[in-house]
Amino acid sequence: MKANIYKQISKQLDEAAKKIMKAKQPEYTNESEDVLHNFKSSAQMLGLQPMEVWAVFFHKHVQSIMSHAHNPKMDEAEPIRSRYCDAINYLHLGYALMTEREEAINKVATGQIDIISGTEGGYIR
Repeated sequence: MKANIYKQISKQLDEAAKKIMKAKQPEYTNESEDVLHNFKSSAQMLGLQPMEVWAVFFHKHVQSIMSHAHNPKMDEAEPIRSRYCDAINYLHLGYALMTEREEAINKVATGQIDIISGTEGGYIR
């Protein structure tokens, strides 16, 4: 594949991923201002860390892509192209969770806060 075709496909994928994120985000955040709300609320209900919840959700998309790679003719509940978009979006969300957690840990280390919870990212240590 020539570089110009790859660039075009990559641009289309990025645009599709952004469109999907925009469409799905209100449902996943329960219209919270916190785009990471879904991971934090699920983590709290299940006694897990938000990154653990993210990992399970992300794995679902990766597993679907891997299944398609093994058997491209299998019926899909969701188009495989959207799974690639979802994987990209989940990487962005995971990166945001990781960044927020690191910032909260740094606040604890520097004495700015005592524990990591609630508004500090829902992380329990």
